[in-house]
Amino acid sequence: MELNVYDDCWLLVQRFNQTANDEQSGVFELFCRCWHELQLQHLFSAQTNHIEIIATTLAALHAGKRMACGRRTNGQPYPAASRYQRIAGFYLMYVIYNKQPTHHFVKIEVSPATWQSLCDYALQLRRDSPEQKDTQQVSYFFWRLVQQQAFRFTALDYCQGLDALVHYDNVESVAGVSKQKKSELLLKQHRPNKVSLIYELEDLRNLDLASDPLCKLETAYNRQKEQLLGQEQTLPPTRIFSHLQEVFSDIQNILGQNKNQQNEDVQPTTSKNHQLELRERVRYKAMYGKEKEELPKAEQEEEEEPEQEVQDPYQRRTSSATIFLPQQLPKEVEREYEMDDYTEDEEGEDSEE
Repeated sequence: MELNVYDDCWLLVQRFNQTANDEQSGVFELFCRCWHELQLQHLFSAQTNHIEIIATTLAALHAGKRMACGRRTNGQPYPAASRYQRIAGFYLMYVIYNKQPTHHFVKIEVSPATWQSLCDYALQLRRDSPEQKDTQQVSYFFWRLVQQQAFRFTALDYCQGLDALVHYDNVESVAGVSKQKKSELLLKQHRPNKVSLIYELEDLRNLDLASDPLCKLETAYNRQKEQLLGQEQTLPPTRIFSHLQEVFSDIQNILGQNKNQQNEDVQPTTSKNHQLELRERVRYKAMYGKEKEELPKAEQEEEEEPEQEVQDPYQRRTSSATIFLPQQLPKEVEREYEMDDYTEDEEGEDSEE
């Protein structure tokens, strides 16, 4: 959340800097106009509790304090900060402190170095351009914040956030690392394997089949164009879908599959039986570390002949009994199980008698 607040505040400062350079004036009224253009009056509207409101206020005040000192939100120096950008930092601190829903509750935490930087820049503006209106407004707003006791003097100029103890100076760097890790995770998830390639190829086949009626429509449309005399230049023939079909045919040729053989011989991979078979192969390989050995066609036909029951469309989760089925128990363990079953049957008969 703090990172989003930083982005909104930086966007506001950039908008104010650009507009102030165009008008050669950085007055507070211009800052308010940029504020309303970006609709930052709804900054606290999406918060659901007081903790989120306080965290948003802390982040916005921290961003304004850093900009007023000519630093980035992570504390690093920002030599390229212009005069209007630093003035916008003072305006932002004044607005956020007085507009926070928790009235004057959250303070601006400043270290001795940060406080000295704020005071020096306010005095520098008064020395360089005392007659300008924006300089007078910065001095007035800074004096008002001091009178309202808006500053809290601490050893460090940042605090620990209320949500998971956020270190505000490291929000941007931590967010960048998390985005990098997330992108690496997505790359690992989308790494091509046999199952994912099969589904991608099936999508291509579906697109190829769907393009047939569009190609026919395109051919009929081009014939109608040819019948119009004198319109060869203004109405050239279209080849969008025919070119797309050629691309699909090239893909099929590369994969070594003919389109006619696909429609006649190959069963569609979107069938439920094929999907269940793929899942069983993946589970088997994950469990035993090897591919499942397929039986010869003669043995498969012998096994499939007695099974004429209709399969349940909703397959249950694989239980431990089905997972460990290929592993045979030792003969001694089987004998113990047989003895236990035999004794249990005898006890049941005695209890019935």
